[in-house]
Amino acid sequence: MKKFLVLSLVILFILSAAMVVKSFKAITASGGQGDGTVYDTGTETENDSAGDTAPGAAAVSGTANTGEAVAAEETAHTAETAAEGNAASSPADNSAGADLQMDNGDAALPEDSDAVEEELREPLEKYTDILKINPYVAGWLEIEGSKLNAPVVYTPKSQNYFIHRGLDGSDNNGGTLFIAVIWREGYNNTLIYGHNMKDGTLFGSLTKYKDKAYGESHSRIKFDTLYEEREYELLGAFYTSIEEEELETDEDRASRDREVEKEAIEKIEEEAKEEKPAKEGAEGEEPSEETRPSEETKPEAPPVLTLADMHLDTDLGDIDVYRTEKDSDMQNGKFRYYYYTDLTYKEDYDYFIENVKNSFLYDTGVDAQWGEELLTLSTCSYQKKNGRFIVVAKRVR
Repeated sequence: MKKFLVLSLVILFILSAAMVVKSFKAITASGGQGDGTVYDTGTETENDSAGDTAPGAAAVSGTANTGEAVAAEETAHTAETAAEGNAASSPADNSAGADLQMDNGDAALPEDSDAVEEELREPLEKYTDILKINPYVAGWLEIEGSKLNAPVVYTPKSQNYFIHRGLDGSDNNGGTLFIAVIWREGYNNTLIYGHNMKDGTLFGSLTKYKDKAYGESHSRIKFDTLYEEREYELLGAFYTSIEEEELETDEDRASRDREVEKEAIEKIEEEAKEEKPAKEGAEGEEPSEETRPSEETKPEAPPVLTLADMHLDTDLGDIDVYRTEKDSDMQNGKFRYYYYTDLTYKEDYDYFIENVKNSFLYDTGVDAQWGEELLTLSTCSYQKKNGRFIVVAKRVR
């Protein structure tokens, strides 16, 4: 009898274990699809998803089932998609697919991850003091053997803000060298504007590049970013002009400045309102003498704005702001150099190079191919109304 009972218990234990194993496999295979989540079953399903396609980037193909995410050039949105795909893996997959998920994480880095790395890097030592004066300093431009040796700012929220302002924001007819929008790594062209000063400072010596001998003896141009020292080699120089209707007037600029200042004041006042309840004490508490409003309280004066308060470095995003103008140029055989800050596409780059080379005053023997970084310097000249003198160089690697 005892043997029979022992045998029965053993049989029941084996059957129970088998049922548990079978149930676990069934749960893993089904993946709980009732909640709309697809888990790794090792097979393809109709729920496979593809990432969004961005201009100049291949479509991202990948599925939550296989945990694969293949992309030629990922965007930030693609990174989120890949991350969501990895998060959908079942607990049963985590140990076996740990290496695969780590690879996906590397593959899903945003396209401009270099920009993220730059934010983590410390600026070059020479910028330490000047950034305390102006937080929008983005680089330093120098041509040895000339008087050009000055900082450059970048203020995409209001590109021309420093056209008649000194580095500290004070009124100054000479202004400060500034970079045109849109400027970022990978756009292949940095366009810098500056005044043609009679004393030779800023871009006062730039028109000397009209002479080939001067170009040959000053063929190297230094433009350092906040994080990297860079050198460029002269491609050429030429005269051109800006169309009258595309010039910013003093009234336009003043109106834009008022708008920027108004936004800055509103932001400060909004932040002050958010902080005020905390200063007045917790809810239900009697206000102290310091926080109790007085009948004689006068209206607060508008805040004194600092350059940092202006938020002039507000990012405009990864957009080709002059796409329409460039397309119009190509369709009508025109060339307006000031619209070619984004040369991501080969067609735009080649069109820019073709037109500047046709305009160069002399041949330097230097050429540029798509992908090579360009530096374009622009200043006023007086050979014609709204005349401009342009110097173009390419980065030396």
